Amino acid sequence: MELNITIELRKKGNWYLARIPELDFISQGRTREEAKRNLLEVARIQFTEMKEMGTLEDYLYHLTLNT
Repeated sequence: MELNITIELRKKGNWYLARIPELDFISQGRTREEAKRNLLEVARIQFTEMKEMGTLEDYLYHLTLNT
């Protein structure tokens, strides 16, 4: 399955915030690159955990209903 996502980046104080609005995932970093890298790691961890719990397919199904 291929998932198209948007990565939003913005600066807040000394930090950069990265967000995937379609998945409601958020992370931060000291640079834009670090924030994006951290965000992709969050997504990887979340998907791995959902797969292990057997909830990934249901999560992805509900994402498609909201788009």
